[in-house]
Amino acid sequence: MLREQWSKMSWYDEYNNLLDDFTSTVEDELLQYVRGLILYGSYQKEQEEPGWIIPGISDIDLVLIVDIDDINEEKPPRRLAKIGEALSLFFVHPVYAPLLDLRLLEFTDLPARIGMGFSPIHAVAAAQFGEVILGKNVLENFTYSEKLLNRSAKIIINQGYESIKRGYLHRELGEEPTCIEFADIILDIAHAALAANGIFNIVRPEVPEKFDLILGDEIGSDGVDIVYEAKKWRMGSQKMKPPMFLRGSLQLSQRTMTYIRNPFNKSNH
Repeated sequence: MLREQWSKMSWYDEYNNLLDDFTSTVEDELLQYVRGLILYGSYQKEQEEPGWIIPGISDIDLVLIVDIDDINEEKPPRRLAKIGEALSLFFVHPVYAPLLDLRLLEFTDLPARIGMGFSPIHAVAAAQFGEVILGKNVLENFTYSEKLLNRSAKIIINQGYESIKRGYLHRELGEEPTCIEFADIILDIAHAALAANGIFNIVRPEVPEKFDLILGDEIGSDGVDIVYEAKKWRMGSQKMKPPMFLRGSLQLSQRTMTYIRNPFNKSNH
């Protein structure tokens, strides 16, 4: 049942109650279809060591793996429809929806493939560091080659670069993109670049420090500054003026693209 009076609760209560409500719904209505419900990301790290959540901005990252093979072959969508009905509230509720980042996977979709919303990079992070809420961590049964993980990182970085490029071009046409949008993309790009270097157990609040440590020499100090600035924009505090941040985001995304295509040739800074 939905909680009322959320506005009177602390942010930590809100996150806890959201996870409790979601887990109860899955357990009460969908347990027979569930292979695994896994918590990972910043909220999971918050349980072990406080300080990873940015209230109202950080998500609760969950992956729900279900088996939708239906006994009645004449009605194969039946289970999927029931799952969608049970979970639909969490995608439209004004409190739940902004805080919940749910990846819903069919068991037959595994191992996670390139092109899915839940990529091999996400799968490795959830398999190695996630917390099982219900069922089992079936992601542990699958492995991914270094080549595949690198391809996944390249795709994420390329998509981020293209998004920033489109946004920057629109800016030139008088349509100002938001710095928050660029900040999210920059953190995704930096996260993917770290994954390509074997760093998976990392969440957005710690991306700049790890990026600086692992890739600072290759990317350059001005590029690293943009990643730090992206974190500040995401947390609602910033020093760099929007035009400078937007231009720097375009340059950083280009530089990371160059690096990820050939990490053995360091860029000229």
